[in-house]
Amino acid sequence: MTMNIKQKSAVGRRIGQAGVSLIELMIALLIAGLISLGLVQIFGASSATSQMTEGLSRVQENGRFASQFLQRQLRMVGFMGCGSDAGRTVQHSFVNHLTRFDGTVPGGNKYRFQRPIEAYTAGVGTAPAELAGEAIVDGTDVLILRVLSEESTTVVSVTKSANDLTLLIGTPGAAFLPEPNKKVLFGLQNCRSADIFAATLSGTTPGSTITVGGATSPNVYLDPSVDTCGAAPCPWDFRISNAALNAKPLVGPSSLNAEVHRAEYLALFIKKNAGGIRSLYLMRFKRGDVVLDAAEEFIEGVENMQVRFGVDTDATSDAAINEYRTAAQVIAGATNEAAIDDRWRQVLSARVGLLIRSPGRAGAPDRTYKILDVDYTPADNDGAIREVYETTVALRNRLFNS
Repeated sequence: MTMNIKQKSAVGRRIGQAGVSLIELMIALLIAGLISLGLVQIFGASSATSQMTEGLSRVQENGRFASQFLQRQLRMVGFMGCGSDAGRTVQHSFVNHLTRFDGTVPGGNKYRFQRPIEAYTAGVGTAPAELAGEAIVDGTDVLILRVLSEESTTVVSVTKSANDLTLLIGTPGAAFLPEPNKKVLFGLQNCRSADIFAATLSGTTPGSTITVGGATSPNVYLDPSVDTCGAAPCPWDFRISNAALNAKPLVGPSSLNAEVHRAEYLALFIKKNAGGIRSLYLMRFKRGDVVLDAAEEFIEGVENMQVRFGVDTDATSDAAINEYRTAAQVIAGATNEAAIDDRWRQVLSARVGLLIRSPGRAGAPDRTYKILDVDYTPADNDGAIREVYETTVALRNRLFNS
């Protein structure tokens, strides 16, 4: 049987469209699988790199911010205008009006401004009353600062009666106190002396006044049941530290050369947030109030904080650091609050170590970290990036302005 030309052409077309063989299909699948596996590996490596980069970036950002904040606050320790707290105390030209004559502070540790810096180790040292309810991580250090704010305003004149003090001030500005008619703590200072007291600012314009009334709490010596001079509360003339302010009202900043600052309390410590992540918390006075606000999470992922203090141990201070000590070593042997005040005034610098972790897993291996002289090993295998940041801050007001 013979085939015509059309039949031969159709057979040829069918043979050309027969497809691929099984071997060719397997080879194609193998190549596709290899390519897919490579893409998966590239994607996985890219994802891991992205997580590592993001985690490291967060750690570095938090570490820099925490270090800069601590440096700035520590440099204000002892600041009292053109003299330091150590010099003021030695010369008896500093009065904390929140303290009784015997040195006790009825309002609690937060008002002890004769001690501008102190610390303790959670779970080892005794926590002050204002921090007793905080679930601070054991073995981490708690740093407490009582400082005058950087912002200030000039004092134009002073008016006094038996138990009242009124300061006429210049332009306070929004940074000084954005909420007028609120009772807060103030620091009044010039080159002769300094005073800490509670008072009310009337406004934020030139000519506003800062007024201490006879019932202004927590100025304890204005309460006749606490501190008295004879039958009446001790007047400002008796307790004010600056002799120039005891004279008749002086008008003009050239006469007083005085400024007034906010008096601030800062407590920094480590505890877990709602998600179980250790963070650096900050407790301070409420804005426009003399009571402490609830502790707020300040920087997430700060897992540990250790502080060591450079101490001048010489019997006669030469403003030179002899050794670094823990908080417990600074106050070792001090038997009362006044003696503890004296020990903390020997501190001339602070060395802070922080362990910062990334928010999530980043493929980092577990290991032991050294924070200053303390070894710390994370308890959980979370793969987070961790870095140690250390900074040493000279308390410049004690070193260079005493």
